[in-house]
Amino acid sequence: MKKWTLLAGVLFLAAPAVAADWSFYGSMRFSTFWDHNEYKDVIAGGPMGSAPGGEDSDDQLIWDFDGKSRLGAKVKADKVSGQIELGLKGTDGGDLDVGTRKAFGVWRFADNASLKVGKDAGPLTQYLSNSVFDFDNNFQGIGAGYDFRPGQIALLIGGFQLAFVTPYTQTDFNGAASGVGGDVDQWLPKFEARYDLKLDALSFAVLGGFQTYRLDNPSVGSNPDKFDVNSWLLGGEARIPIGAFYLNAAANIGQNWTSANWNNKGYTNNANAGAVINADGDGTENCFSWQAALVIGVKLNQAVTFEVGGSFRSDDQDVADHQDDAAQVYAQVLFALAPGVYLVPEIGYFDYMDNAAGDDEGYEWYAGAKWQIDF
Repeated sequence: MKKWTLLAGVLFLAAPAVAADWSFYGSMRFSTFWDHNEYKDVIAGGPMGSAPGGEDSDDQLIWDFDGKSRLGAKVKADKVSGQIELGLKGTDGGDLDVGTRKAFGVWRFADNASLKVGKDAGPLTQYLSNSVFDFDNNFQGIGAGYDFRPGQIALLIGGFQLAFVTPYTQTDFNGAASGVGGDVDQWLPKFEARYDLKLDALSFAVLGGFQTYRLDNPSVGSNPDKFDVNSWLLGGEARIPIGAFYLNAAANIGQNWTSANWNNKGYTNNANAGAVINADGDGTENCFSWQAALVIGVKLNQAVTFEVGGSFRSDDQDVADHQDDAAQVYAQVLFALAPGVYLVPEIGYFDYMDNAAGDDEGYEWYAGAKWQIDF
C-alpha cells in the first residue's frame, strides 16, 4: 500500500512537468567589420572611448563572437507559459559569463488578460531597426527607445501593458562616477506603459514611463537637503507596410533619461542625459532629451531584403552650454541563405557632433557583415 501511495505522489508532483510543452531554440551570431574612429576634439572619454596613445584616429578589425547569441526555451502549460533565454558570451577562445537575457512566467487569467512576472524587455523598448553593427544596436538609445530587460511585474490587457519595474538610481551625479554621498531612498517602482493598436497590416504604439526617487543630504552643494530626482519619457511609433516596402518610424521625448536607465547605450555622452545636483545641493538641474528614427526597407523576395535607416538624438542639459547631439545612418542587405541561415552586409556612419562643452566628438564609419544561424 505504501508503495502505491508513494507512486501516486510522484506522479502527482510530476504531472505539471509532463503536461508542459517545452520548445528549445538557439541563435549563434558573429560580427566581422572594419571600424574607423575619428576623434576630433575629444580623444578621451567620448562616445567612442579613449583614443589609443592620444591619436586623432584609429582603425580596427572587429572579428568577434556576438554577445547577443543566445540559447533559450519557451514553455507552455495550459494557462501558464514562460521563457528562459541565456545570453552566450566570449571571444578570443575564452569562456566568459553566461548572462540571463530573459526569465519570466506569464499567467493568462482571462481570455484577453495576463500577468507577467520576471525579467524581460520593458514596454519602452522599440524594435524598430535591423541595424546589426555593434552587436545588433538596432538604433536603440540613439533614435529608438531602450529600457534594457529589467525585473518587472506587468499587467497585459489586450494591447495595453503596464509594468512595475525595478527602480534605478543614477550614481554619476555631477560627473562623480562613485556617487555624491547622501542617502538614496527608493519608495516607488519605476512605471512603464505601452498601448499597441493594429489596423489590418498597420500598427501603431504609444508609450510612456515615470520614475522618482529621493536623495537626502548629498555631499555636494552649499546647503544640501533632501529632494526628488524625477525622470519621464513619452513616445510613439508606427509601422507601415506598402506592398513589398515597409516604413518604421519612432520618436521619444523626456527628462533625465540616464537617471532612470532609459536609452543609456553609450552612443551619446550619457552623463549629460541625466539630472545634475544644483549649486545649493537641494534640488536638480534637469536634462531634456528627444530622439527620432526612420527605417525604410523592401523585401525583394524571400531571400533578399534591403534596408536603410537614419536616427538622431539630442540631450539638452540645463547647466550645459551646448546640446549633446548624435546621429546614425546605415544601409544593409539581408540574405537568407537557407532557413535559419543569414548573412547581413552593412555599412554605416555615426556622427557624434558636439558635446555639452561644445567640443567636436568626431565620427565613426564601419563596413562589414553579421553572420547568423538560428536553430
